[in-house]
Amino acid sequence: MTIGKILLALACAACAVPILPVRAAEPEAAAPSAAVPVPLAGTHIDSVLVSVNGEPITLLDVILETGGREKELAGIYSGERLLTETKKLRIETVEQIVFRKLIYEKYKAEPFDIPRQDIENLLDEFVRTSGAESRAALEKSLLPAGITPERLREQARERIAVEVLLMRDCDHHVYITPREVYEEYKAHPEKWTVPEKISLQLLQINVTAGSAGGDPKAAVDAIRKELDKDPSQKNFTRLVLEKSDGATASTGGITEGAELDKLRPEFIAALKGKKTGDVVGPVEAPEAYFFLRVVGTEPAKLIPFSKANREVRDALFKEKVAEKRKEYAEQVREHAVIRYFFD
Repeated sequence: MTIGKILLALACAACAVPILPVRAAEPEAAAPSAAVPVPLAGTHIDSVLVSVNGEPITLLDVILETGGREKELAGIYSGERLLTETKKLRIETVEQIVFRKLIYEKYKAEPFDIPRQDIENLLDEFVRTSGAESRAALEKSLLPAGITPERLREQARERIAVEVLLMRDCDHHVYITPREVYEEYKAHPEKWTVPEKISLQLLQINVTAGSAGGDPKAAVDAIRKELDKDPSQKNFTRLVLEKSDGATASTGGITEGAELDKLRPEFIAALKGKKTGDVVGPVEAPEAYFFLRVVGTEPAKLIPFSKANREVRDALFKEKVAEKRKEYAEQVREHAVIRYFFD
């Protein structure tokens, strides 16, 4: 078993959003509702969220796995939306940990050898994904949260053991026939089609702190008049080199092979129906005005089955493995005693 086959990561203990509160564990706890309560004073990092056959899962256990993603969410959302997305992430992670604990019980009942080197490799992966400078730095950062080096090593052992068992009991029972691959390819051609691509030349005039100084609209009007007189590539390139605030201005503003449907909405609307050599603009955006020249386009095209075969099979295998693991999760939960301690 190699680390390359184990899709696991442990986030660092620091959390970018407030800790969501939970009630203290009670013997006769009710089943969970769809959401975790909003933040309140007095929340503890060691609050028990769930017990699995008597083994507790704490808020810390969850945050150790969601911390990295929560920081990303904090950079995207704010206010109630941030709380909603964080709750959703933590609830999903709770269920993943519950499932993993149940699988690990199978390992503890019938343990097998896990090479020490595999554990060390995964610990190195923990260091990489946490952003720590070294193993020692990671261990030091986790100690205040009660995560000792021994506990961290046990977590690595658990991750490896669970993945081995899932591969043995689920993945190895999934078979994909050549006929299934071909039928999947024919049924969903949109999945195996290379989107339309477009190469652009971009001239950008920033609204503030740009080369146009205090009057960007005057600069935009002047550029529009020059392009009306001469929309050639030579003239457009000259204007880009002289006036553009864009990151690619020094190389003529060229952006090659961008997928049309992934451009910003303002560009998609402005480029609709345009062909090679056409110039559009100014396209207004919050931070700048843009002029776009179409350098070339590539139409969408279906990847031949001979080339898509492997990709189709891998996608189908991944889908069926997910279904198999979901069924397996339902089976292992049937005889487990799982108690939730949050509303």
